[in-house]
Amino acid sequence: MLTTFWLYNLGHKSPSVLSPLTIKHPLVSDQPKKMSLQLSLLMLVVLHASSADSSCPGINNGEFEDLTNLMRKITCQSGGISDKPAFLATLTPREVALTSGSVVKFDSILTNIGNGYNANSGVFTAPRKGTYQFAVSFVSGHRNNEWLELTLAKNNNRLVRGHAALDPFASGSLQATLALEKGDRISIIQPRPSGHVLGENYSMFSGHLI
Repeated sequence: MLTTFWLYNLGHKSPSVLSPLTIKHPLVSDQPKKMSLQLSLLMLVVLHASSADSSCPGINNGEFEDLTNLMRKITCQSGGISDKPAFLATLTPREVALTSGSVVKFDSILTNIGNGYNANSGVFTAPRKGTYQFAVSFVSGHRNNEWLELTLAKNNNRLVRGHAALDPFASGSLQATLALEKGDRISIIQPRPSGHVLGENYSMFSGHLI
């Protein structure tokens, strides 16, 4: 698919078209030099659109977001890096006692690209809109006859459940793929009256933008 952007003469109050810039979407080129030039030109378009005189035709939020998203993709491709939000956090205390409705606070952050996960609250807040994949792996505590259950919640709405067996040190897991808006909050909640989850990095919570 080809996307064409028109460059304008920024020195005139009434802009005149200089030339069209045609970009292959989502990847502009495999050659870093070309990608760098195209990125610079695209940045010029976005900056001009955002600071244009009020008498000029405006650019709506959707078009501006499309441009900035394309800039982000070009930057990542040209640099060989990814800025997609991703996190991994583990539970470090020996064992954590949970009450009904309590959020499991995975306190040790190993990865937090985009700074979406907060270890103090145990909540991941989506830095931007997109489809995210989450995974939780946990081990129950040493208590007998106690069923450990954890639930993944989106904006406090409980969606997906997983549980460990009644045996001590039993494992459980859950996974979910969710479409999120920017600012949506994901947390792991213990819904039963009580429960104990093993720490020491045996229990973990991760997620990333697909």
